[in-house]
Amino acid sequence: MNTRVESGRPFVVWLIVLMLIAYGLLGPVLLRIGAGSTATITEVRRTGGAEPQWFNQYWWVVAYEFRAADGKVHGGHTRVLAHDTGPRGYARVEPVVYLASAPWLNVLRKEAGFDAGTVATLGAALLILWLTRARKGASSAPARRVSSRGAGSRLGRASVTHGAATAMTVDQSLRWLLGYRRQSRLYAWLFFAAVIPVVLLVIWLEVGELNDELLGSLAFFILVFLALALGSRRQTSAAWRAVVVDKQPSEQGAGGTLVLALKHGKQRKLRVSSPLFDYFAPGDAVFKLDGFEWPEKWEPDAGRRVCIACGGVIKGERRTTACPHCGAPLPAHEAMQTLAPRA
Repeated sequence: MNTRVESGRPFVVWLIVLMLIAYGLLGPVLLRIGAGSTATITEVRRTGGAEPQWFNQYWWVVAYEFRAADGKVHGGHTRVLAHDTGPRGYARVEPVVYLASAPWLNVLRKEAGFDAGTVATLGAALLILWLTRARKGASSAPARRVSSRGAGSRLGRASVTHGAATAMTVDQSLRWLLGYRRQSRLYAWLFFAAVIPVVLLVIWLEVGELNDELLGSLAFFILVFLALALGSRRQTSAAWRAVVVDKQPSEQGAGGTLVLALKHGKQRKLRVSSPLFDYFAPGDAVFKLDGFEWPEKWEPDAGRRVCIACGGVIKGERRTTACPHCGAPLPAHEAMQTLAPRA
C-alpha cells in the first residue's frame, strides 16, 4: 500500500519525554561533566506520617548548602525513606556535584549514579515513545477492527470520494465519528483527573512536606489547568464551515497560519503544521467537526486527505482503513459532510 503520513509526534509528547530523560540522567550526567564541591548538611526533617507500604517508614528531607565556583552559596535537598530514628549514611559534610553554569542543578555525589529510579524514569520515557510511535499502513489494531466489522456488511455504502480512499462505509463512519466525540470528552476529563496526583507528587518532592504552601500551589495549578482545559475543550467542540482567504507562513519557517472566513463576516485564524499549510489553499471551502481538532476540505482532494483526529496529511491512491500515524479509522468523506454545520 502506497500510503504515508506527513506528521510527527505532538510537541507535548516530546516535551514530556525530554523532561523525563533530563530528570533521570541528571545525576549520571553531573557525575561526568559537573563541578565538585563540599556540601554542609543544614537540616534533616521528617515529613508526613508513616508509610505502611514502605514498612511504616517515614519520608525525610535532607537539605544542604555548598559554595560554588562563583563564590555564591547554593542549596539543594534530597528525600529518603527511613525509620523514625532518621536517615543514616549522611555525614555532616558530603561531596556534591553541580552544573557550573547553573549551580541550582545539583545532587549529592553518593546519589548521582544509576539506580532503580533512573531506570524507571528512562523506562517511562521509552514507553511513551513506543505508545506514540508511527504505525505503518493499515495493519494497526483500529484498522483491523474496522475491517473485520465491515467485511460483508450491508450497513451502508462505501466511500466514493476522490481523495485518499477509505474502506469504511458511510454508516460505520457516522457511528465512529459520534462515538469519538463522546469518548474525547470523557478522556479529556480523565486526563485532568490523572494529572492532579502527579503534580501533587512533584510539588511534594520539591517542597519536602505537606503544608499550606503545597496545597496553595496545587490549588493554583488546578485553577490554571482547568482554565486551559476548558479553553481547549471549547476550541475542540467548535464546529464550523469556512473558506480559506489567506495563508501566513511562520517566521520560523515551519507551518503557518490559515485565515478563515466564517459566516456573518467573522474570521478565524488557525495555526497549522507544514503539511497542513501546504495542503490548504486560498479559496478552499473547509469544515471542522465537533470533537475533532483539525479541519478538512469540503471537496475531497485528489489522492490526499487529512486525519481530523491528529492532523496528519495522508497521501495514497489506494484504499486505506486507518491513519498510519495515530491509528484512528479514516471515516468516509460523505459521513463527515453529513455532520458538518450547514453553510
